[in-house]
Amino acid sequence: MESSEVVKIRVENIYPHPDNPRKDLGDVTELAESMKKHGVMQNLTVIPASALTADPEDQPDADKVSVISDFHALIGHRRLEAAKLAGLVEVPCQIRSKISRKEQVGIMLLENIQREDLTIQEQAQGFQMMLDLGDTEDQIAEKTGFSKSTVRHRLNIAKLDQEKLKEKQQDDAFQLTLKDLYELEKIKDVEMRNEILDKASSSRDIVSRVQNEITNAKKKENAKKLKAKLKKMGVEKAPEQYSQQMYNGKWKTVIEFNLADDVPDEINLPEQKGQMYWYEMWRDLRIVTKAPKEKKKPTKEELAKKEQERKSKEIKEILKGSATRRKEFIAGIISGKIPALKDENAAREKIWDALVLIGYGLYGSVARGFFLEGDEWKYSEEERKQANETFKGLSITHQMLVFLHGSMITVGETYDYSGRYAKEKADKLLKGYEALELFGWFFEMDEEKQVLDGTSELFAPAEEK
Repeated sequence: MESSEVVKIRVENIYPHPDNPRKDLGDVTELAESMKKHGVMQNLTVIPASALTADPEDQPDADKVSVISDFHALIGHRRLEAAKLAGLVEVPCQIRSKISRKEQVGIMLLENIQREDLTIQEQAQGFQMMLDLGDTEDQIAEKTGFSKSTVRHRLNIAKLDQEKLKEKQQDDAFQLTLKDLYELEKIKDVEMRNEILDKASSSRDIVSRVQNEITNAKKKENAKKLKAKLKKMGVEKAPEQYSQQMYNGKWKTVIEFNLADDVPDEINLPEQKGQMYWYEMWRDLRIVTKAPKEKKKPTKEELAKKEQERKSKEIKEILKGSATRRKEFIAGIISGKIPALKDENAAREKIWDALVLIGYGLYGSVARGFFLEGDEWKYSEEERKQANETFKGLSITHQMLVFLHGSMITVGETYDYSGRYAKEKADKLLKGYEALELFGWFFEMDEEKQVLDGTSELFAPAEEK
């Protein structure tokens, strides 16, 4: 119900509505100056203070409310603030009553949306408020005029850590976009969305971390399915000592399943004499069995050598995992899954610096190798030609990234023949990853960085000088 006539109400008796979706009223200085000269040109809409808590049927009639009562602004929060700044004593108002808290929120939200005054975050919080007060997504869409998909997007934004979201929005260097926020919706777990938002260093980093989390989620799900199938086949989890003995000859690998690949409907394992076990690695699930025991007892030196060989193989596995993910990352840049940089000049300079440091030639075989799995001689001339054409169709930046990946492969491992840290090789790889960081690359595990910067305990001690 609305009062039949406009009444004057003292400014000191009007308070902001606590549910006003517009949190930032902006600068009202200019509006205040206009009010000083011309007065308030448009009425405010207010509700009796009791309307915040009372049911509609228990609220007083709008025409019977005393103008010396307390009110809350429903429409006109900026005008109210400007009037205070201008020093006005009274403002023209129309009183509304007999409306529920839910209807109040809807009126304020719709008023601000029609004026395009709300930020995306304020829209999201407003929609969430309507949802909390009992509206469905369909009802919110109908009342506000937004599509159902937009309403869902905004409600997902409302689930995020609002303080962290505001911090990222206010960081000009971060360049947060709506597309980034929609990208986060690909992650089902809201806590993980907030973790990605918190840890991301840039807009691009959000996309990269989301893609990485999706891949990790798929690997976890595939590992779960594989373990269930293997359990039915009598394959048990590997004992704890396997992680320390996997490279010392006491175990042999029967088969490996890449966790990024779909789980096969049927698993056929080669027959083995002993019990088979499964062991989950970073990127794959191994089926292993104990190797036949050696009759000869190894010497202390032989044991030390084998232990270092085991550690070196572990370093090699970590580097191999990084290289596989690096190729997937570059493929994501080429396909557009990872958005293009606005200015690629700095990136090209970094890539070129890395290529010069590595010093490997820009050969056609390197370019083709990115698109052909395994040895090139296994492919027909037509397939090699197609790989060449695919490479030629890439942008200069994407071609440079392909060469960077191939060149980094040639660097090899970051240890020497005795298992000691090979700094010169590692520096070349670090230079390459430094270029990829501009596109959003990051290391998933501390171990990946440690085998590059020399801090890994897997390296043999350096020679004393």
